[in-house]
Amino acid sequence: MLTTFITVSILTFTFINEQNYQAKMIWWTSMIVLVVIRLIDIAEWKLRSSKTNVANGQLGLWRFSLGSVLTACVWSAYPLFFFTQMDIVEFATTVMIFSSIAGGSPTVLAGSRFLTLLFTIILMLPISILGLTAPEQYLNFMGVLGLVFSVVMILSGVKAAKFTKDSIKLKNTNAQLLDEINSNKNQVSNVNSELKLATSKLNTVNLDLEQEVIKRTEKIFQLSNLDALTGLKNRKAFTLELDNLIEKSVENGKPVALLFIDLDGFKKINDTMGHQVGDRTLIEVANRLSAFSDANRCGRWGGDEFLVALSYSDQDTAMSIASAMMTSIAQPINVSGNEFYLTASIGIALAPVHSLNAADLIQLADLTMCEQKQLGIRKPRVFSTELKGKIEASQLILDGLQHALEKKQLYLCYQPIQCAKNNTTWSFEALLRWNFNGKFIGPDVFIPLAEKSGLIKEIGAWVLNRACMDAKHWQCNQRAAVSVNVSIIQLMDDGFIRLLDNILRSSGLPPERLHLEITESTFVDNEKKIRTQLEQIQARNIHVSVDDFGTGYSSLSQLQTLHVNYVKIDKAFVDNIEGKGDAIIRATLFIARELNCKTVAEGVETREQALALSAMGVDYLQGYYFAKPMKNIDLISWKNPISNFPV
Repeated sequence: MLTTFITVSILTFTFINEQNYQAKMIWWTSMIVLVVIRLIDIAEWKLRSSKTNVANGQLGLWRFSLGSVLTACVWSAYPLFFFTQMDIVEFATTVMIFSSIAGGSPTVLAGSRFLTLLFTIILMLPISILGLTAPEQYLNFMGVLGLVFSVVMILSGVKAAKFTKDSIKLKNTNAQLLDEINSNKNQVSNVNSELKLATSKLNTVNLDLEQEVIKRTEKIFQLSNLDALTGLKNRKAFTLELDNLIEKSVENGKPVALLFIDLDGFKKINDTMGHQVGDRTLIEVANRLSAFSDANRCGRWGGDEFLVALSYSDQDTAMSIASAMMTSIAQPINVSGNEFYLTASIGIALAPVHSLNAADLIQLADLTMCEQKQLGIRKPRVFSTELKGKIEASQLILDGLQHALEKKQLYLCYQPIQCAKNNTTWSFEALLRWNFNGKFIGPDVFIPLAEKSGLIKEIGAWVLNRACMDAKHWQCNQRAAVSVNVSIIQLMDDGFIRLLDNILRSSGLPPERLHLEITESTFVDNEKKIRTQLEQIQARNIHVSVDDFGTGYSSLSQLQTLHVNYVKIDKAFVDNIEGKGDAIIRATLFIARELNCKTVAEGVETREQALALSAMGVDYLQGYYFAKPMKNIDLISWKNPISNFPV
């Protein structure tokens, strides 16, 4: 701007005269005004940029470019207006000044290649053309020089613009790198600070780390090896300890006795008094057992089952200690102001006599304990060859039972149930039989095994389906019902009602012709669930009988709320009808009438029993006196031989 002001003034006032005075003053004034406006524009832009972050840089570029182009236009107007009045000195001076300005423009305007080219062309082209078209030869020569110079300046401007662009790009790249370096330095500084802080904290933590590791190790040991409630060893830890004891017993030739202990009566305490009282009772029992052995040789197998390993103990020693344990457990247990009494069943297995494997030894002691509990023996029992044979026989039967349905070894027999008033057949009880490779296996043997193994669901479903299919096609008595025994496991199954619906639908048997027999003991611990199931059964018009009434432990209030249809009097009372059984039967009849139930006496084997029961008011009779259980095909030819009953 300053150069433009000085140059304009020199050019104007050096060659001014009376003829061109007014025109040159106008031109000079126009240039000065333009320069001032541009200075003001630049100053305003700088001032605003220093106060705020100018986002629109493109606007600044256009404003600056417009000022430069206008400046070039005012310059190029000078030779256009004053060429005819110029002498050789003024023309040469003008060309020199224009060339100097054009020579400096690539440097000043190198930020924009387009602006550099436009400025040079506007500035040099008019005066060069005027020189070329003049009649004087020297003017032509100067015009040619002007054009050549213009081309050179244009090429120089292109290179300068490219150089400037690359320089700006490099500058910005370097600036970005510098920012990244500074940012990384800050991050490194922050990380170093954090590391110093973390190191300081770590040093503080390390002071207590060893003690904390010890505590955590102890805690992990307790969680992985000790029972959380009693503090005794858990299953895994006890089994490992027993393996070690067995290994040592082989080395020193001294036996190891394993005691499997199951509490009798604990479930009642847990159910009636709550789990908190039950837990405290288990802790007390664990303390009493620990008194007979080292703490690390006592374990809790689960629930109310415990294990005790006795080193250097033969059979007699183990029996003595086990008896002492039973006596200790039988002592009163005081918890929360309540006094409880428990007993225990204990099975014993010895190593290396019975097994050299801890898991096998535990299983043998467990089986021995279960056998003792079933037989009701109130003293410890040692595993024996006889018991082993019984277990193996049970396992053989269980293995065969798993394929009994597949091999069609199971079949049904039906025993008639007669009306006591007119000796007509009222119903047939379906009785399951098993021909195991030519050997008859009684239901009292295989049904408990089926219940224990879970096979009872599959077998029970088959029995129900087969009985309903047979009853639907009975020709001998198309109105007789079929009575089917149902296990507690079946009845408690959530899918049992759906199973009943499917069987009745597929067989076509009317629901009122299906009777389900449920043992009395079923009601003891499952009242709520049983009530719900029985309500759904009777809602389908299926009748329900209570089997073996009087032999279980159900209360009259339970029977009253369950709304059964029939009560079956057990054979044991019928056999003793001439003794105390008579009173029990009469009491049962009274209870049944109060509950609005019919009665069925089973196990009737003589005419005298039948007459006596009929005279008492029993509604239905069942037993060998009338007929033995028969296969379905035999029912076609069966005729009741007792034609003169009742008298």
